[in-house]
Amino acid sequence: MSRVRSIAVLWILVCPLAAHAATVQLRPVADATLFAPSGDRASGSGAFLFIGSIASGEARRALLRFDLSGIPPGSTIQAASLRLVVNRAGVGSSPEDRALLYPLTAAWGEGPSESSGGGGDVATAGDVTWTDRVYLAQPPRPWAQAGGDYAGSPASVTMPGTGVHTLQDSPTLRQHIQAWVDNPASNHGWLLRDDEVRSQNAKRLFSREGGPDAPMLTIEYTPPAMSDNGDVPLPGWALALLGGALVSAVQRRRNGARKG
Repeated sequence: MSRVRSIAVLWILVCPLAAHAATVQLRPVADATLFAPSGDRASGSGAFLFIGSIASGEARRALLRFDLSGIPPGSTIQAASLRLVVNRAGVGSSPEDRALLYPLTAAWGEGPSESSGGGGDVATAGDVTWTDRVYLAQPPRPWAQAGGDYAGSPASVTMPGTGVHTLQDSPTLRQHIQAWVDNPASNHGWLLRDDEVRSQNAKRLFSREGGPDAPMLTIEYTPPAMSDNGDVPLPGWALALLGGALVSAVQRRRNGARKG
């Protein structure tokens, strides 16, 4: 009986506790605008971000990065959404306009430049520009492809004009975030772009310096199951071995009782 009790107690101690979902809301820790085709215009610290195409046909793209370090390693992303607020839209904006959100594949600098207009400010050291991940860096740190290095399938949201626009939960959005939680070193944030073919459809969004209407990322996740003493649970094979030992001990006890 003592053997059965010992194994049962050990099983309880190592059995993982049920994990409960948690929710976090995050503002960007960095954001900026890329101004095509210039390599010396930027806006890293301005109150606005720009996407789309201006009257001259030149493109504008926004970069956003969020700090996910508060989500425990091993967590599972259950849902996510990104709120963006547009306070000005060009006359060429259309109900069909869709903003696309791509994971960036290279690090970049936010920089001190500041512009409230779609032409950008004169870039200074540390800014990100259309051609450089970090302006005036030594050695130089250019984008592999002008306009930002990004890859993978994009998440998207219809963005016809001014107002609040939310990229609702989707498998693609969750996959982006899950990849960053699983591999934090790969978290370089997102590149946001609109339709760049239609002229004068550029949109001005509030940035992280833009007050309460700043971008807001909401993530619901389930942390990894933990044992009751706060340790990471034993691997599955160890738990299975303990479970088998418990079953065998119980069976032996029953057989012994029958023989008695």
